[in-house]
Amino acid sequence: MDDWNPNNKETEMPKFLLGFATAFVLVQSAWAQAPQVIEVRSTHTVAQTLQHLEHAIQQRHLHIVAVVDHSGSAHKAGLELRPTKLVIFGNPALGTKLMQMNQQAGLGLPLKMLVWEDAEHRVWLGYTDPALFAQRYAISPSAQPILIMTKALYAIAAEAAGG
Repeated sequence: MDDWNPNNKETEMPKFLLGFATAFVLVQSAWAQAPQVIEVRSTHTVAQTLQHLEHAIQQRHLHIVAVVDHSGSAHKAGLELRPTKLVIFGNPALGTKLMQMNQQAGLGLPLKMLVWEDAEHRVWLGYTDPALFAQRYAISPSAQPILIMTKALYAIAAEAAGG
């Protein structure tokens, strides 16, 4: 067997794989540090925040698909959970544009916002960062529907949280 030679074609693939693996680890490390959920502190109770959230969604002519009462379901199962409500909503026109870019984006649609009370009785509203949505479904973060989603979610959350 010949000594290792960087110009040898047989060594190119392992070098490529090593480079790819290194880049993958670096990207995963950076990704793990990036916030994936946008959290906004509310100045209201969970019930009031939920009411403001529904109002903010409807004002923008978005459709509320469902409100899931996680804490209510936990209570019915005999379990404890601080107040936690999930609002599922969307805009079929915008969602369709996203699914035209990548049909699998339908897995992340409709949009969701969670309202919850933490252990210190602070109320929060959270949603998935649209940049994560874009990355997950290989859609450019500068695509018009992603920019619209980003702006709308920010405005809805700010209004619902009282800020």
